[in-house]
This record gives sequence, structure tokens and C-alpha cells, in this order.
Amino acid sequence: MNGPRLRRAGAPDTAAIARLHADSWRAAYRGLLDDAYLDETVFAERAALWHARLVEGRDAPLEAWVLEDARGLRGFASLCPLADPAWGPLIDNLHVRPTLRGEGLGRQMMAALQQRIGDLGAPRYHLWVLEGNVAARRFYARVGGIEQTREIHDMPDGGRYPCLRVVWAQDASPGP
Repeated sequence: MNGPRLRRAGAPDTAAIARLHADSWRAAYRGLLDDAYLDETVFAERAALWHARLVEGRDAPLEAWVLEDARGLRGFASLCPLADPAWGPLIDNLHVRPTLRGEGLGRQMMAALQQRIGDLGAPRYHLWVLEGNVAARRFYARVGGIEQTREIHDMPDGGRYPCLRVVWAQDASPGP
């Protein structure tokens, strides 16, 4: 295998995705989400979420993708193609192993998601990012995302946090 390869995720990927998701949240959300949640609960909660999605088929339609190489899982992403008629598909997750950030893996996954969204014929797509997650916001801006709206969202740690909708337009038309 030369370099990381992106493929559709399935039930056998559940544990690895949950572990990477928890590690990514611990690295990105320390100081934003509750520390006890990040230290004690996040892995079990993410494992239950990914089991429900990949094994039980909840949250369908949902497309999950893993980025891997000979050393294993490097990142993962998920897409909800029918998330919002006005804003288009939702990139629900885009995570790279924290020790590998800055190596272009996020860009590689984003490019693949953009291609998939183009194949769906969607004129725009979006994601939500915690307002306090400055590093992610910078990354999304670098790959062409525009922050459009702000809402308060419930998070799994029990808190309510400001989140920003980041939008990309395939056809450069404005959002709703």
C-alpha cells in the first residue's frame, strides 16, 4: 500500500473509529468540553455511537470513510447526504489522528468528500464546528469554508455550546 488510502467504513471498523474519535476529541476539545467527560466517558460514548451507526444502521443514510495505510487507521470522515434540504449534505465528522495533523490527511479526506458531494449533485454542503475550536475553524477556512450561522448545540458531555455552520458552495451561490 503506497500512502494512505480512503475506503468506505463498515462494522469491522467500529472500534478503531471510536478510539480515533475519542483521541481526536480529547486533543481538540480539552478546555472546551467537560474534562471528566473527556477523561472518563468519551470513548464509551463514541463506541456506542459508532456501533449504532455502523453495526445497527442508525442515522441512515450515513456514509463513513476511513483513511488507512500499512500502519492502520490515520483518519475518518462521515457524510449525511440528505441532512438538510437548504444547506445540503452534512460533513458530520472529519478527524485525523492527533499526532498526524498538519500532514495533509485532512485535505485528502476533504477532497474525497467534495468529490462525493459533487457526485450527489449537491450545490452546497456544510458542517458544524465548536466556536472555540480555533484550529478546526482555521483548517476549514483554508479549504474554502465560509462561516455562515451560529447556534447553540447540545453536546454529549451534557453542556450547551456555541457552534458555527461552515458552508461550501459547489456552484458559488449564497446559502439560504
